[in-house]
Amino acid sequence: MSRPIIFDFDGVIVDSEIIANRALAECLSEHGFPTTTEESLVRYTGMRMSDCVVAIEKHHRRKLPPNFADRYRAYSFDRMSRDLKPVPGAVGFVRSCERSKIAIASSSSLARITLKLELIGLLDQFAGHAFSAADLERGKPHPDIFLQAAKGIAAHPEDCIVIEDGTLGVQGAVAAGMTVIGLTAASHCGPDHAQRLLAAGAHLIACNFADVANHVSRLSDDQPRSRKAT
Repeated sequence: MSRPIIFDFDGVIVDSEIIANRALAECLSEHGFPTTTEESLVRYTGMRMSDCVVAIEKHHRRKLPPNFADRYRAYSFDRMSRDLKPVPGAVGFVRSCERSKIAIASSSSLARITLKLELIGLLDQFAGHAFSAADLERGKPHPDIFLQAAKGIAAHPEDCIVIEDGTLGVQGAVAAGMTVIGLTAASHCGPDHAQRLLAAGAHLIACNFADVANHVSRLSDDQPRSRKAT
């Protein structure tokens, strides 16, 4: 019997991190906060927008314009609507999973998750099982969003497999007591990305969704004894 799978979203199912961070860097630079795409990827990937604003203001030691977040969201989604693609292999893998045993645990808002799922044709696969940290008191690297996702699909945290591309998400999933596969298949993942995910606590690394499928199959055969059928 397969174990429940909790997916991060941006950079795992949709290849959106490079688009989002390029858009963020452009918006910041336009507003007088010089930032490159590479800097944005290192500093802000995996954060909720509210946490991102705090980090930006701390780094630059001054406040962003009050409407910056709304401007960025509009600009970045325009770019997404034109350029967004799924991570290679993600659609086929998700469609091969049991719907009742999969969930999304993302830092993005539920509205943006929904729009992106529609763009890649996976909205039906996650009906009622997409969870956002945007409205939680704490975002990643805290475990809250992963625990909420597990509860939402009636799964024990220790049974869950998490697929993550971000160090903050890896830390949060490990803190939730889950098994973490670090995925390096998205276009923003450089040659040292796997090492960063391992350093953050990932138990396994997958370069693509074929690797993910192999890891999930092996982990499901060796699922925690306390949860095996008797």
